[in-house]
Amino acid sequence: MTCAARLVRPVASGGRRLAAAIVALALCAFVAPARAQDPNWALYKSRFIDPDGRLFDDSADNVSHSEGQGYALVLAAFNDDRDAFARLWSWTLANLEIRGDHLAAWRWRPEDQPHALDKNNATDGDLLIAWGLAEAGRRWRMPDYVAQGRQIALALGRKAVFPSRFGPALRPGAAGFGPDDTADGPLVNLSYWVFPAIDALAEIAPEVDWAGVRGSGLALFDAARFGPARLPTDWLSLREGVAPAKDRPPVFGYELVRAPLYLAWGPPEAKPRLAALMRSWLDASAGEPSVIDVDAGKPTQSFADEGYLAVAALARCAVEGKKIPAELRSVEAKRYYPATLHMLSLTAIRLRYPGC
Repeated sequence: MTCAARLVRPVASGGRRLAAAIVALALCAFVAPARAQDPNWALYKSRFIDPDGRLFDDSADNVSHSEGQGYALVLAAFNDDRDAFARLWSWTLANLEIRGDHLAAWRWRPEDQPHALDKNNATDGDLLIAWGLAEAGRRWRMPDYVAQGRQIALALGRKAVFPSRFGPALRPGAAGFGPDDTADGPLVNLSYWVFPAIDALAEIAPEVDWAGVRGSGLALFDAARFGPARLPTDWLSLREGVAPAKDRPPVFGYELVRAPLYLAWGPPEAKPRLAALMRSWLDASAGEPSVIDVDAGKPTQSFADEGYLAVAALARCAVEGKKIPAELRSVEAKRYYPATLHMLSLTAIRLRYPGC
């Protein structure tokens, strides 16, 4: 008897049976070998995750975001830390999964009452949460996690995927970014195309055109090349083709610094886009990763933290095969965001580029 046949139980016909079959196949698709946790993970947990499972952003008044919970769930899964994962997911369910549609409220602030005043979602946060659930469910043969990730993926398909001339694109949130919400809407942000998450969700929610979503992101990386440095801006308008968003800073900045990570961890067809992006970015910054004023094609602020340097090192590894500098193999965990990008970059190197 096959793995899928053993796992599928008799259920009601139609959608429930299809869902059960998809979950069973996802559980059968992957068996993770036992592996030791990254020693950086213990430091990261102790620094940024409360005992109840809330990850806090120490540089933003200790708020929590769906993005941060998603990052932490992904890292816990890849570090085979079931206890941390369970606490992270329990807190996320209780405090962010409050909209009633399987998408998470994007921000939780300790000083607000209620703590999640703005219940709009953040699509990248939901992608990350669903990815973490899918990965954990497959690794640990826990169908509830896969099923919960699938619910989020289907909700994203309903509320965050919209048609564009580039293919099915990702709305940054369910509300506020459409053609009638801003003067140059719809707006998108290329750092929301979390390519490894998109590939993972294609396995557990094939009803959504995730291949089309992946393709639209890659097409936008080809099209969104502005100014002397030929770089995308953090925020893009799709009102007429593609252009920098009018009411947002025209920078390749703290949003898009994640893009090389997601491209390096993405499908093979992402590699040429990563090579072009890195060439433009590092040429504009004289080899030192920096925020770039896209209109001027010049750096305005250095990405000096080791976490941002680790993203650039991962990209150089993926494109050129360069070894990761020894000093970047340990995470200092000084600030949440760069420390998280550092952890994810090291995870991508371990999983996809062990030769580096």
